Amino acid sequence: MKNSTKSLLVGVGTVFAVGAIIVSSSSMAMEKLESKMNRKRARYFVKEKLKGNEKAMSVVDDLSDTEVANLLSVVDKVSDLKGNVSSYGNHLKETTNDFRDAFMDKKHDLHHELKHHKKDLKHKLKK
Repeated sequence: MKNSTKSLLVGVGTVFAVGAIIVSSSSMAMEKLESKMNRKRARYFVKEKLKGNEKAMSVVDDLSDTEVANLLSVVDKVSDLKGNVSSYGNHLKETTNDFRDAFMDKKHDLHHELKHHKKDLKHKLKK
């Protein structure tokens, strides 16, 4: 094999090895950054929703990165459910109002119809 071909292969191999190290270290850095952000979110959750409870804060500090991610996943799902419940509540309120309005309209129509039949009946009885 020629020296130029060997040099080219060594160069390509070196570039590939350096690229693999960079990609590997950047993915590890991203995982570490994500873990820190998740832990910060969990601490913020405890601070805001649990009024900064020290015991809860120390539990969050003792959780593994995976456990913190799972905790935040549960919190997100509960928050989504809470949003759905409020939208269902609004829908139920609107439906109830629509039903009440329809019921009142029907009641008014029946009252008017009964009044009309009562007049007809009185008129027929007079004859």
